[in-house]
Amino acid sequence: MGGENGGNGGAAALTELRGLLKDESARRRLTEDQLAVRARLSGTTVHEALQDGGRVPSAATVAALAEALGLPDERLLSLQRTAAQGTQDGPVAQGGPVAQGGPTSPPGPYAPPPLPGGVQRAELDASGQQSVAAMWIGEVHQHAPSAPELKPLAPPRSLPPGFTGRDEDLEELLGFLAPAAGSDNGVEHAVVVASVLGMGGMGKTTLALAAAHTALKRGLFTGVLFLDLHGYDETPVDADRALDTALRNLGTEAEQIPPETDQRAALYRAQLAARARAGERVLVLADNASDSGQVDHLLPSGDGPHRMLVTSRDNLAPDLGARLLDLDVLTPERAVALMDAALRVVRPADARITADPAGSARVAELCGHLPLALRIAAAQLGRNLKPAQLAEELENLAERLDVLEGRDAAVRTVLAGSYRRLAPTHAELFRALGVHPGADLSTETAAALTGVSKLRDVRKRLEALADASLVREDPDTGRWRMHDLVRAYATEQADRHPQSALALTRLHQHYIRTTQAADIHFDPTTVGDRKRFPDRDSAFAWLDAERANLLAAVQHAHSTGRHETTMELAHYLRDYLLSRRYLQDAFDIAVLAHETATSHGDRLGENSAWSNLGTVLHQLRRFDEAHHAHQQSLDICRGLGDRRGEGLAWNNLGNALKELRRFDEALQAHQRALDICRDLGDRRGEGLAWNNLGLTLHELRRFDEALQAHRHALDIHHDLGDRRIEGTVWNNLGIALQKLRRFDEALQAHRHALDIHHDLGDRYHEGMAWNNLGTGWRGTGTYERAVEAGERATAVFRELNDSYREGQALDELADTLLAAGHPADQVHATREASAAAYRATGADSEAEEALAKADR
Repeated sequence: MGGENGGNGGAAALTELRGLLKDESARRRLTEDQLAVRARLSGTTVHEALQDGGRVPSAATVAALAEALGLPDERLLSLQRTAAQGTQDGPVAQGGPVAQGGPTSPPGPYAPPPLPGGVQRAELDASGQQSVAAMWIGEVHQHAPSAPELKPLAPPRSLPPGFTGRDEDLEELLGFLAPAAGSDNGVEHAVVVASVLGMGGMGKTTLALAAAHTALKRGLFTGVLFLDLHGYDETPVDADRALDTALRNLGTEAEQIPPETDQRAALYRAQLAARARAGERVLVLADNASDSGQVDHLLPSGDGPHRMLVTSRDNLAPDLGARLLDLDVLTPERAVALMDAALRVVRPADARITADPAGSARVAELCGHLPLALRIAAAQLGRNLKPAQLAEELENLAERLDVLEGRDAAVRTVLAGSYRRLAPTHAELFRALGVHPGADLSTETAAALTGVSKLRDVRKRLEALADASLVREDPDTGRWRMHDLVRAYATEQADRHPQSALALTRLHQHYIRTTQAADIHFDPTTVGDRKRFPDRDSAFAWLDAERANLLAAVQHAHSTGRHETTMELAHYLRDYLLSRRYLQDAFDIAVLAHETATSHGDRLGENSAWSNLGTVLHQLRRFDEAHHAHQQSLDICRGLGDRRGEGLAWNNLGNALKELRRFDEALQAHQRALDICRDLGDRRGEGLAWNNLGLTLHELRRFDEALQAHRHALDIHHDLGDRRIEGTVWNNLGIALQKLRRFDEALQAHRHALDIHHDLGDRYHEGMAWNNLGTGWRGTGTYERAVEAGERATAVFRELNDSYREGQALDELADTLLAAGHPADQVHATREASAAAYRATGADSEAEEALAKADR
């Protein structure tokens, strides 16, 4: 029998009830769907409550609608009781599931007492049990007297010991939760929901509890309802169980909890409304939420005094309309302070952290400054272990997660909870990132790892990992980075999947192909994709961004026996690294390439490796070793009958002999290189030989011949369109002209060199051109311009960390200052700076010569 077919009093009451609800909805211009959202009810429930001829709505539904519309619920609930009593089939629920995980309450028929504040419930037949760790943290300040039905709050839950390092985050969070915490166009409003985001182990729960305790002390709230939703456990708490626990901790008896989610949510909001009327302000702390569905029904009304604080490894803020606090790792100093605090909780007098600052800082760094890892590390010190000793155990990234396993917590376990919730495509990308050897990567590189062609699709997957707090995007560079411990876990997962080998192969092919395309702008003889980088600047930009990753790829390929990857990457990176003056990096990968070629018996590869190694050693001014390397290359080429390689080896060998001041031998070597290149028609090799021959003729003071040699070289490289070498030759030609005291022509040559190197972005050779311009202007007596040029050269070499060339530039600048009549103390200081720069590279003889000039 329908709800309106009972007694006349019941029908009239129901009609009046619906009329009041409809009128107020219309006055507020709310549709049924909008009212459902505001009341936190389903659309069906609201429709049935307002629909003429429908069943009598439950007391919980009426209470929720009253709160949403701002109507006095006592009048509406009185009408609801009258309507329910006047019908035979009122809203009686037919039972519901029993929540799992806690003590079971004996089931029985429902006979509810009045709700807090006089709110009544419709009859229900249900039972439930506690399934979530929840509690009231306490009531600190006095507030308005509660109705007799309100249960007192329990004592506060204690804050985990050793909380430190989050003062700014704590104040920002409290600022969100304070009344009128935000404003729109000057109109203040309150933040109803605040969300703390961060990867597992970031200390979100500790921060949230600290915020709860501080908020209580400051009187922002009178109580805190804490709900651990176990969102990253194998069985997260669902909305029904969360509401069940919340209602119990709000004082509801088990047999009085409705079975349906909407009914529980309505009753929950009625409970909060009653406490608001009693002067209470409740902070609902939903900890470890993994899905907005876990907390949707727990959200307090925006019109009331209650607030919610959510912690999650997933970004739930957009779904919840929450103010977001995105936690990052601690600063190095605060990370060490946390370890010290954690250690002193157990042993107050234990000063091992402060007594070993270097070891402690290293432990903190190896823990990635992650709070959970830092606490476990502090516990791992035990009674006698020193921080430096623990740091040694943590050095191996592959074993670090094993070390960071405590008695009650493990970083690996926390990360497994996040990984378990990933969609298959996101998990695949996560594992692929584990095979990447570098610290960060671009979206393009991530696409190469996965084989997905559309960058947009890869970016969406990366954003999903970012929302799960497993990667972070740098807002300035757009590059993605994993925390070291997350990367260690991703590598573990990658090692368990056969697809990972394919991802690594894709990565190496991507790096080889792209580095080869970039090398075209350094060596025009390189064959590769000429459309990948339209100009040298774009090639430099990519190489600069990927340098650390490319070096790591060479090292990883070498350690895992990937011969071709090691050799090719080392070869294509050489000219870039020399141009940027990353000389130690160039040396390191040249050594790896040599070891790889030698161990595989690859004679052609060994020749290339010796040649590259000799070139790098020359730039490092290790001329004896460079001579040995080029001699080895020459011997291999002769043995293989490689005439082109032999010509290159003679050329390089001549350069090393020149620096060893064996000028006659150097001249013979360059002549041999010239003869071979002419025989083979190797125009580029011939041009290089002419240029190097000219440099050796400089040393022999045969400047007219040197000038002719450089002009031959200039013609060849200009015809070939090899601008980089053309610029170098212009510089050398200018030096020869200076020696012949043809300064105007020399200055013109150096300007040509400067323009070319500036256009190419070749800072090293640009610095050389400025230095030579300085000596040229000094030769013409144009001292002001000479000083400016010398200062520019010095600045360039300092920028490149090339101390030897900086010393040269300062030495020339001092000569200019002296010739220009600058104060003696300025000249002396410049000489001393020159000596210091020389000495930094081990060039002691040059340093002594600079100091000797200073003493004169």
